[in-house]
Amino acid sequence: EEVNKKAEAIAKSLGMKNLGQVGELVGHYVFTSHDYSNADNALHDHSEIEWHAQQEILLRDKRFPDPLYKDQWHLHNKQGGQDCNVTGVWANNITGRGVVVAVVDDGVQWTHPDLKDNYCPEGSFDLNSDDDDPSPEPDKDDENKHGTRCAGEIAAVVNDVCGVGIAYQARFSGIRILDGPMTDSIEATAFNKHMDVNDVYSCSWGPEDDGKTVDGPRSLAQIALKHGVLAGREGFGSIFVVASGNGASKGDNCNYDGYANSIYTITIAAVDEFGYTPSYAEECTSMLASTVSSGNGRSRSICTTDWTMGHNSKDRCTYEHTGTSAATPLVAGMVALMLEARPCLSWRDVQHIFAMTAIPLDKNKSKWEKNSAGYTHSNNHGFGVLSSWRLVNAAKVWEPVPWLTSLKPTCEGTNLVIPMDSSAPLVVTATIFKTESNGHLLSTLEHILITVTIDHHSRGNLRFVFICPNGTRSMIPTRQKDTSDAGLTDWTFSTVKCWGEKPFGKYQLKIFDTSKTKTLKVKAGKLHSWSLTLYGSQMTHSELMDRRSLITQAMSGEFISPDSNYTVTCPLGQPLNFDVTGAISERTIKLVAMLSCFFVFWGLYYTLEM
Repeated sequence: EEVNKKAEAIAKSLGMKNLGQVGELVGHYVFTSHDYSNADNALHDHSEIEWHAQQEILLRDKRFPDPLYKDQWHLHNKQGGQDCNVTGVWANNITGRGVVVAVVDDGVQWTHPDLKDNYCPEGSFDLNSDDDDPSPEPDKDDENKHGTRCAGEIAAVVNDVCGVGIAYQARFSGIRILDGPMTDSIEATAFNKHMDVNDVYSCSWGPEDDGKTVDGPRSLAQIALKHGVLAGREGFGSIFVVASGNGASKGDNCNYDGYANSIYTITIAAVDEFGYTPSYAEECTSMLASTVSSGNGRSRSICTTDWTMGHNSKDRCTYEHTGTSAATPLVAGMVALMLEARPCLSWRDVQHIFAMTAIPLDKNKSKWEKNSAGYTHSNNHGFGVLSSWRLVNAAKVWEPVPWLTSLKPTCEGTNLVIPMDSSAPLVVTATIFKTESNGHLLSTLEHILITVTIDHHSRGNLRFVFICPNGTRSMIPTRQKDTSDAGLTDWTFSTVKCWGEKPFGKYQLKIFDTSKTKTLKVKAGKLHSWSLTLYGSQMTHSELMDRRSLITQAMSGEFISPDSNYTVTCPLGQPLNFDVTGAISERTIKLVAMLSCFFVFWGLYYTLEM
């Protein structure tokens, strides 16, 4: 007891914190200090300290019996390239326990020996066959292996089969939707299916990546995504992780993918094991982050479980999972690790942590741009490549962000001709005054939505540049393969490039027509209408900086260590309650009405469709 008191006194005299005795080693203690630069000298000079050494994170691989673990470079890259940086998280006994990830796909072979022990039947459903078993069914090309591969990346168990999942003690469910005709109602059902059980929804699919499709979630699916983030996980919000798409070689851009543009999803890109952008990986201004997947040339693909097509086949594993389809489940698994460390992270907390901890890579001309709030973003990689270590350490100390607020300003310019001159764009503006943003409790930006209705003879020739008040630019390029004359009708682009910036000032939208022809047979395009919706919160820039400082401190690992007993009290869930004692805004009335209509309409629609 006297030794303990003396250790406490020494730590206090040095301005340090005593974290306690080292196991059963009497007289040995762990001190921590916020000023690491002077700690070594202070300890060395103290007369009552006989020995000291700075503690470092040591690489200690788990001795997995799984035969292909050695080939899972995405978990532990022995060749010095990129990986998910997860082994240090596992070493602190964080493996995804208590979290369920739904694989929304073409089915999951949950009886696979590397999956069955982590299968969650109560979170599963087959919307193609209308039963509780999400197992894939053989097709003529034997292609229904996608979901099984994704599930293995997330939660393959530790045994003597294949490899392990990134969150190998999380559970997974299967929601089968991709092996049959797709409708809006099926998508809506999938996004909310068993949301009292499922925490994260991994969606490695989207519209066709052909460089000319403009599509996304329709009315019901959009409402379901919003309902999921409001009511899922007891009010903390379902986490929807979506793939950005594999159509870059065809000139595609995920700003024309409505799933990637949604504020309620996390849009994920891919980098190869060397940190380069693969030739298939699409870019967009709504990209949130990226992780590893297959690449070009000698870059390896992802090693995971494979569908045995109902046979007792020895070919139970694959080295060939590729694309943003393979990147997405890895991120879903990372979110599972975050939720084990801090179960009450909201859907927006997860997005903020991604934006704050992702690591920009200086590779492949990724066109990194730093905005006025200090966030660095690339249309290729989002805010950067994700690190499980950084995500989990940040999650452990994260306090809930303030409520989401929004503002829809008056936009100047309707029914305007778009000049057929690539050097003379149509420019329209919207101005927000500080009093207006303060009145909406909007101090810092998160997502910005730009909705346009445009007539044009070949919409792929249109190029858009959106400029925030502080000068941050979001650029949406042309698409050569998109020669459709359908134009854009109430199409919503989104951007996260102004994340953390102040909302007030002048916004500009520039629309360029790069068409080569000026013949009389072709009419100039026309902007019929446009609108802006700004999303963010009343969190100030200084509060953002305080969070960044805390996260920097947390990267040492001191808070996730099982020995630290560090915890941040979780608030209660956030159910769909509205404050009826205060002034109800028009936005709140619309939200309540929309959600009420959803339940009535959904009952009717489900009866008709299913």
